[in-house]
Amino acid sequence: MRVPAIISCLALASAAVLVAAPATAAPVQPTCGSTLTEDTALQADLTCAGPGLILGIGVDLDLNGHTLRGTAGGVGLAVLGQGTESITNGTVTGWDTAVRTVVVFEGPGVGPLLVDRVRFRNNGTGIDGTGDGGVGAKDMTISNSTFTNHSRVAVSAELIRVDVDHTNFSDNTVGYWGDTGSLATVTDSRFVRDARAVIVTEASATIERSSFVDNPKAVVGGGVVSSIVITDSRLVGSDVAVNGTGAVSTITGSTFVSNSTAVQVGQFGGTISSNTFRANQTTVALAEELGTGVAVQDNTFRLNGDGLHLETAGALLSVGGNNARNNTGWGINVPGATDLGGNTAKHNGNQPQCVGVVCS
Repeated sequence: MRVPAIISCLALASAAVLVAAPATAAPVQPTCGSTLTEDTALQADLTCAGPGLILGIGVDLDLNGHTLRGTAGGVGLAVLGQGTESITNGTVTGWDTAVRTVVVFEGPGVGPLLVDRVRFRNNGTGIDGTGDGGVGAKDMTISNSTFTNHSRVAVSAELIRVDVDHTNFSDNTVGYWGDTGSLATVTDSRFVRDARAVIVTEASATIERSSFVDNPKAVVGGGVVSSIVITDSRLVGSDVAVNGTGAVSTITGSTFVSNSTAVQVGQFGGTISSNTFRANQTTVALAEELGTGVAVQDNTFRLNGDGLHLETAGALLSVGGNNARNNTGWGINVPGATDLGGNTAKHNGNQPQCVGVVCS
């Protein structure tokens, strides 16, 4: 008789526990203009006629497949300069500036902004990484994202490091603009129909395994001295694919196809090696008088206007190991250049096949 009584007591106790358990709170949709102080996921699209959202220190925002839309300009996401924040998985559109760093000086220290799987479109600026004149900006890592139709610039940077990976830029006035002291690494990314795909001004950009298609100016260097490094990339259909004015340009293992001018070398020179130039009107040109040396080595020139034609470079130009065939005009014409040997030229339109170097 005691067993049923014990079972009854256990049942009552279990019921009491069930009654006492607190209900799980439903996720709360943030409202326009609010400051997020904890990790947040949007529960629906959010449209704002004024300011968007402010990410507090250390906050991760999951757009959760939704859209943060602005209808009156302003800033979509203001990110505090302190701590590490992230924005993932959604769309940010219609803002004067989609993401901007807010300068604060108290906190756990400046951490990076992480952006992954975000679609930025139809903004003035996508991500403004310049802070307040370069002060207070955050390093950025951008991956698996897209930037489309930005009237000023998709991503800007000053005095910070920016890593861009597997990201597409299309139909922007400027894809990426790195200003004073910024360091960018771009890998496995694509730039299409941007008026200027990448600009570095007294800054540096290292571009690897990326493609540039139909950008009037694909990669542009400027300022007192910048650094452009391009490796294993493809540049097609530009008026000027690489403008190295104001930059040291190091270009290796890349392919240039159907550009009006493939590479312009500036006064700071550089290295152009192991590339393929095909069907370009001009392969390598001097944007200004050389102040330091430039080496053109181990390149293949096919079906261009000229293979390599640099009449005014002189001894600061070193030429070796290049192969020029079936170009409409000159094979290799580089009077006064330093001959490194190993050049070959055949079946080009003009005779002799080589000027300034010995060719086989």
